[in-house]
Amino acid sequence: MKRLCITTLALLLQITLWGSNPVNYIVEETTEVVSQYTNKDGTKTPIKISISDPTLIVQGMTFEENAWGKYQFPIPYNLGDRILVAVHVDKDDVSSFGSPNRWFESRDKGLSWKEIPHTSASEAGTLLKNGDRLYFPPESGISLANYKMPPQSTNTPDYDWQKQAEEGTLPLPDGITSWWLNGVVIRAYNADRLPPSLAKKEWLAIRTPAGKKEAVKEYAKLDWQYLTRVVHNGGGFKYVLKPIFPQGVLKHAPDGSIWISSFSGEGHINPATKRYSPYYSAEIFRSDDFGYNFKQIAHMEYEADGKEYPYDTGGFSDSDFEFMPDGSIVWFLRTQWFHYTGIEWSPMYMSRSTDMGKTWSKPKKFADVGVLPRLCKLKCGITILCYARPGTYIQATTDDTGLNWTPPLVMMTPNDRSHLANKQPNIKSFASWAGSCNNPKLVPISDNQALIVYSDFYYPDAKGIKRKSILCRQITITKGE
Repeated sequence: MKRLCITTLALLLQITLWGSNPVNYIVEETTEVVSQYTNKDGTKTPIKISISDPTLIVQGMTFEENAWGKYQFPIPYNLGDRILVAVHVDKDDVSSFGSPNRWFESRDKGLSWKEIPHTSASEAGTLLKNGDRLYFPPESGISLANYKMPPQSTNTPDYDWQKQAEEGTLPLPDGITSWWLNGVVIRAYNADRLPPSLAKKEWLAIRTPAGKKEAVKEYAKLDWQYLTRVVHNGGGFKYVLKPIFPQGVLKHAPDGSIWISSFSGEGHINPATKRYSPYYSAEIFRSDDFGYNFKQIAHMEYEADGKEYPYDTGGFSDSDFEFMPDGSIVWFLRTQWFHYTGIEWSPMYMSRSTDMGKTWSKPKKFADVGVLPRLCKLKCGITILCYARPGTYIQATTDDTGLNWTPPLVMMTPNDRSHLANKQPNIKSFASWAGSCNNPKLVPISDNQALIVYSDFYYPDAKGIKRKSILCRQITITKGE
């Protein structure tokens, strides 16, 4: 079956450069929000969400020296007796995802930090119920510059779209998409059609077995239907195969299994139609053997028919989910992707499952923005959600269904922050007026507290020079006050 689809989303979408027009639908930052907690007997109890002043974890260069990529994207891990934070200090591209991070440790719930060796990556990850600790490290892309590619003229009616390519060669792509921003051409391939060395469906994992101190590297096997691998070329890349490590947070389900979210490459094969889609798709995977094997349990396809979803998006990508007390699962989905559309914010959607992920409700808009949604469930019974870009927001749900949420606490304004820079920029891109990558992460630190880690490009050092900084703040839930 001929499945080649060549498209440039910038030509299909109405491109509007919103970067020079910061939003103004929320102006003031807040340090607390008060709502109502519904008890099981139907009575109401006041609930307050408050946030502490920021604590500095590390500072890097100034924004003027490096606008994007370095000293961003922190990831926290709670190891019980301490909290670790990994900080990305290299470029933000498929060739650098796996570069060594800088690692920092706190033993007082984020009030103070010290740097530790990068080998501490082997200590990170999630403690499993069998006593193992499992960590999926980011990986860098693989160069395919020496691979042979068939000329487009071989796309004839009798071309075999099921045949697996031989080693050292690539088949015709299932689809081609362009990123308008920097001229990258992205070729998408059904992984089953790639040569055997590239067709493997697996995630690199670092496991520290129960009772052991030494971590071991292994590969978790994936049952991922129509896994699509993408190759970047142009714009500084020369045929780089994008890695497929999971970007979500490993979580325990009520039945003892472990789950994690991920998303496709820039374009994928739609399992329902068996045809190429130029959008991202969001996925959830489940393991019943402590992470040695993962099976795709949920796939969220972006409906690109214009009926309900806008076209100013790259599809469903970064996502997170949480198991709710009533047995349901809530799933939050990012749609914004600047490289595809030139639009710097798009809505965040929410879906819900009541049958342990077998079926999902039609995603509905939850907020006007929502890059990198992250959820964490506290022992006090409240689930916290953070999301961003532009701005950074915190909400919480107190009901068992996860359908009702508190008003947002605005931790960082979505409005223009460029006046805080060392030098007022002449051309205001998103990064300059927002002053942050707005990719926050959450980790629980007590029964009623979580730590949020994030970046601020305009945080002063001891001499008053604004530097790209990684900060954290404690979120506290208080009932009955």
